[in-house]
Amino acid sequence: MVEHLRVAANGLDFHVLADGPRDAPPVLLLHGFPEGAAGWRPTMAALEGVRVYAPDLRGYPCSDRPRRGYDVFTLTDDVRLLIEALGLDRPALVAHDWGGALGWIFAHRFGPVISKLVVVNCTHPRTLVRAALTFRELQPLRIPWVLPFQVPFAPEFLLTTRLGRAGLRLSFTLREGSRGRMDRELVDELVGRFRSAVDLGPPIDYYRAIFATLVFPLSRARLYATYDRPIPVPVTLVWGLEDEALPSAVARDSFRDAGCDVEWRPLEGIGHFVDLEAPSLLAAEIERAVLVKRA
Repeated sequence: MVEHLRVAANGLDFHVLADGPRDAPPVLLLHGFPEGAAGWRPTMAALEGVRVYAPDLRGYPCSDRPRRGYDVFTLTDDVRLLIEALGLDRPALVAHDWGGALGWIFAHRFGPVISKLVVVNCTHPRTLVRAALTFRELQPLRIPWVLPFQVPFAPEFLLTTRLGRAGLRLSFTLREGSRGRMDRELVDELVGRFRSAVDLGPPIDYYRAIFATLVFPLSRARLYATYDRPIPVPVTLVWGLEDEALPSAVARDSFRDAGCDVEWRPLEGIGHFVDLEAPSLLAAEIERAVLVKRA
């Protein structure tokens, strides 16, 4: 049975889902945009042999949503302090979409804190920015929401109107790799949490903060200095190959910026939201990465 925990970390109160035997190897799950921890529930139900924790990250419904702190340094500090507050000993870190970006950066900053990194459909951030700047695989055209999200207030206002929430729902269902596999009721639940601009503004602030980090020289230099430290733990990249926003041809170059070998685990016929479309397949990949030693 899934437990609902309240965990204090980095000056905030976080809602955390937990499941699995308490003496099993720990796994921390980081969600993407705009899912929240609830998006992990089907995967958690399918996992065996691990103890899993899935927080609602800073700014998402059920956790605190301060006005500031959406830069990747503060967000990865949140993760480190959540691990400490939960009393986890070198958990495996499994991260999808925006959580995947945080997972990459966390592993560069705090690699010894975790045992393994499993990233699901998130290109290494440095690799993604390079692809966007060089127009590789038409990458800027595949993520057209990034620039509009820089406009203050308007995106969260428009996306939390009745029509806007319908658009959010389509942003899930239109990105399926195989039609009809996604849990529509869960998608409705995830979208339904965003009733007003106040609810959706903080998740969109992730995009605003990373844009600012890349634009301002001092913060960009700090981030790129972080990338220059190789990730010291085993890394697995699980990839739904039907992801139209993040092409696999770009994603496979992530090893260049990780500074280490990256195990590539493609999933045929699956789209971007692997956790919602193929939770059993994803659970099997997590168990394989976490529980089985590589040769």
